[in-house]
Amino acid sequence: MAKSIENKDLATMQKVVDQYWFGREQSLDVMLLNNNAQVIGPFFDENVEYSEISIFYDEMSLYQEITDKEGHTYYLVGMYSMQPVAEASQVLLHLYPFIIIVSLIIGGIGAYYYSIYSTKKIKEISKVTEKMIELDADIRCDVKGTDEISLLAQDINHLYVSLIQTIEVLELEVAKTKELEQAKSEFMQIASHELKTPVASLMGLIDGMIYNVGKFKDRERYLEVCKNILQEQTEMINNILFASRNNLPSDDVVYEEVSIKEMIEHKLTSFRILAEAEQKKLVVNLKGEKIIGNKNDIDKILDNLLSNAFKYTKHEGEISLFFDGKQLVIENEVNQILTEEELSKIFQPFYRPDFSRSRDTGGSGLGLFIVQQLFEKYGWEYSFKSTVNSRMCFSVIFSGRSLN
Repeated sequence: MAKSIENKDLATMQKVVDQYWFGREQSLDVMLLNNNAQVIGPFFDENVEYSEISIFYDEMSLYQEITDKEGHTYYLVGMYSMQPVAEASQVLLHLYPFIIIVSLIIGGIGAYYYSIYSTKKIKEISKVTEKMIELDADIRCDVKGTDEISLLAQDINHLYVSLIQTIEVLELEVAKTKELEQAKSEFMQIASHELKTPVASLMGLIDGMIYNVGKFKDRERYLEVCKNILQEQTEMINNILFASRNNLPSDDVVYEEVSIKEMIEHKLTSFRILAEAEQKKLVVNLKGEKIIGNKNDIDKILDNLLSNAFKYTKHEGEISLFFDGKQLVIENEVNQILTEEELSKIFQPFYRPDFSRSRDTGGSGLGLFIVQQLFEKYGWEYSFKSTVNSRMCFSVIFSGRSLN
């Protein structure tokens, strides 16, 4: 308004102020005063005592200095009263007690029903947790919602599922440990029996030589027999110790690239002489690819497999060795094919088929047991089966391990 009447004549200023005064919709009163603080606009109202009006009264006021086109100074004063606010404050002060009482009543009722609702959920959780003591895998807290109690129920469910899974894993580990302990116990019982018989025979031979009983007077002959028995027992004890250590985890095992072709050709140096002496035909087809493994373990595997192949090949029979860089196949012609029952037991410790019960032809019975242990250690797939034309075939696939 001050901008609209700035530099106007006095009559125009009074007209604008009069129009605002009679058409105002706000609680702001506007007056036009001269330098002597006399009201010159709006038009005088007979009901108003202008002599009592002051811009510094108990009312809030705004003012702006303006000049007319003749350069005279006037003041445009806006005043608004604080009385409505004071009256509203008094009303609120009277209403506060009622508002507080109503709020307490509503809050109390809400707290009462929420406590009932929460207590019901807590009782449900308590019942379920009591049942969880039975470790039933199907038990769950069926408490729905997004409040803290419902979140607690969900956490209990997750914790219970994790507990059940952990218990199942532990039960499997316990069962596996029991099986290993049982297998060790049976192994040691069989080993003690296998060692006891040769030791008893050795004691008998020595007693016969000491007391010069009958044929045992020929000490040179029977000392050689005793030496052979001791060598056999030494080999068996070494195999037993190797089988026992193989079940234990070790960080000392070194894995490296190993050439199957080179290791087989090195072993065939002596086996070729044996094959020529027994008129056995040897067919070899080996590729030079390398595999990853421990050299001592692979040497043990090849030594047992080749020894068995040459030992059980019939006179003038054929032995074929094939290695394509991943799979090794050893096939030989035999006098008697193993039955399904014998094949199911062939990897058991100290087992010998019926036709090779003698230690002279059947060995210690630990060779294939050790081979199986090493295959399972590396995760290599293997098979031993009969084929056509009285042949037995042993195959193994080297895979599953890297230098990293």
